[in-house]
Amino acid sequence: MTPVDKIQILEGDVAERPYKSLGDISVTVNKVSIFNADPTREMVNQRMRAEAAKLGADAVIHARYGTTGISALSWGSLDGKGRAIAYDPQ
Repeated sequence: MTPVDKIQILEGDVAERPYKSLGDISVTVNKVSIFNADPTREMVNQRMRAEAAKLGADAVIHARYGTTGISALSWGSLDGKGRAIAYDPQ
């Protein structure tokens, strides 16, 4: 099993290695007050790695990011989505 901090986050696909899809993941990092720092891509990547690790993934492919505005529960947020994959054994 791949350690959480070693799970790859890729914006594209993986052509050089066969893999199986484990499922789509979606995460949100919220700015809980006006005094907190704005969420970063690295914060979203960490959350995606944690979710992918729960599925036993080696990587997250087709990673994409989007922002949402201020809401009743957040002063802003950054979303991340992707597909968790496990490389086929060689």
